[in-house]
Amino acid sequence: MVNRWGRELPGWISDACADKQSGLAGFASGMLTDLDAVVFGLSTDWSSGPVEGRVNDIKALKRGMFGRAKLPLLRKRLLLTAASRRAPSVTTSQHG
Repeated sequence: MVNRWGRELPGWISDACADKQSGLAGFASGMLTDLDAVVFGLSTDWSSGPVEGRVNDIKALKRGMFGRAKLPLLRKRLLLTAASRRAPSVTTSQHG
């Protein structure tokens, strides 16, 4: 996965399905239902990590505020959290 060799996945699936003692046979055979998508996912540089991080932030805030606050306060806290986690922008200054 680190090297993004998704094209080698079908061979790994065959090996995993053949080895009944590995415990991965069910998982490996389940990937066959959407093999093209899995191979693509293992072959591309694209990552959904930042999006998943934001979703995790939202869920944590929502759980922490459950039964304590109404929507306006929840919205404000979500916006403040998003603003505080935004990557700092690079600014250039000109010296004269």
